[in-house]
Amino acid sequence: MGDKERIKDLGIQDAVEYAEHIINTVREPVIILDEHLRVVSASRSFCQVFKVKPKQTEGKFIYELGNHQWDIPRLREFLEDILPRTTSFDNFEVTHDFPDIGTRVMLLNARRIYLEANREKLILLAIEDITERKKIKELEAKIKKLETDLGKTSTKQVKKHKKCKSARNGFYSSRVRTRRDSPRRR
Repeated sequence: MGDKERIKDLGIQDAVEYAEHIINTVREPVIILDEHLRVVSASRSFCQVFKVKPKQTEGKFIYELGNHQWDIPRLREFLEDILPRTTSFDNFEVTHDFPDIGTRVMLLNARRIYLEANREKLILLAIEDITERKKIKELEAKIKKLETDLGKTSTKQVKKHKKCKSARNGFYSSRVRTRRDSPRRR
């Protein structure tokens, strides 16, 4: 029996609890919005990461959360304009400075959900913090550039060293010849 069949066998309240347990198990922050963009539910990880309590989020517009920290123009565009025309969006990157946790780079994924039983439209919004991953990529790029620059510098130094060695050898060999050819030696 698959998940869909199990959910049909469950009562509505049981199905809601089932969904909440799944959402609270996921490590990434997740919020469920109604069609008017009010928070229906916020996952445990959402509350932990963004330092809010469920009571502070539920029933509020997403843009009102945490002193309007989610009032991000690009997010607003996606939720209000794009999501109504499509059923989802993936890997929408947002960089934002949050009051309690600092600047974060997040990937947002959203799915529109239609519940036939009560004809309710919901939006499931998953948030992945990729700040550290981005920093690592930036550092890797800097290291690669430094290695390339160091390689160029090393190549130049080797060439300089060879030229110096060649010039030095030429200088010494000419001095040796000059001494051998000097009149004092005769």
